[in-house]
Amino acid sequence: MKTFHIDSQLDYDVLQQTLFVFNLAVPNTDTQRIRAQAVTTQPPLDFDEFADAVGANRFVRVNVPPGPFSVRYQATVDLDPPAVDELAPEIPLAQVPGAVLPYVLASKYCEADLLFALACREFGTLAPGYRRVQAVCQWIRDNIAYQIGTSSPLTTARDVLANRAGVCRDFAHLAVAFCRALNIPARFVTGYARYADPPPDFHAVFEAYLGHRWYLFDPTRLSPLDEIVRIGTGRDAAEVAFATFFGAARMRRLAPLIEPAEPGTELVSLQSPAAGILLAA
Repeated sequence: MKTFHIDSQLDYDVLQQTLFVFNLAVPNTDTQRIRAQAVTTQPPLDFDEFADAVGANRFVRVNVPPGPFSVRYQATVDLDPPAVDELAPEIPLAQVPGAVLPYVLASKYCEADLLFALACREFGTLAPGYRRVQAVCQWIRDNIAYQIGTSSPLTTARDVLANRAGVCRDFAHLAVAFCRALNIPARFVTGYARYADPPPDFHAVFEAYLGHRWYLFDPTRLSPLDEIVRIGTGRDAAEVAFATFFGAARMRRLAPLIEPAEPGTELVSLQSPAAGILLAA
């Protein structure tokens, strides 16, 4: 088991009354357990918390007046991921649970139907199972350059193929689309992760359904899989945006920080003025 401190802060200039919905809080799952957590805002404002229909994602909703605004989520989380079986088989769709079937369909950013021919050409002759999903990840690393600034929030898996470049979100979308094209259920996952370069940001990975359970994969290899603290799970990024707002606001700073926890410590402050990514002066 590993334990991590999370200290995630988003700073905004709010230009008019704006409703924010944040997906920053981590869920309790079979592989991660929250020891302690807190949500605060500056200025102090009332907010409410709710979960999606299946309880996989947690949201914080806050109505913010014009002016500077910050939201901060702190937590201490235990991770205990299960062992990986590299011989895990693909499951025939007739045997896949009904709740998993939607993850084999095309979605907004993962056009699996349009990538069917390419997926069959590149991966169709490989032995089905965990190692075929690994081959999908390796193909993406070999053919898509990791370059910040080469994509936007509207970039889809097909766009990534055309551009031959992207970031973790794009790598995950492309992997999900390829897996679904091969009839492997796959879903998009956001999380807190540690890596030296690029600067700290929310991380995107994906899961494939193999051997009657979900397995986590990271096509970027930026972070060890057993150190990723899950935030959101969905068909693609449209369902798990870290922030959605209705109004007018400009982000100034993004600092989703995570560090290993010392024994006996909880809700440790990791923030500093220089931490994170400065987006606007």
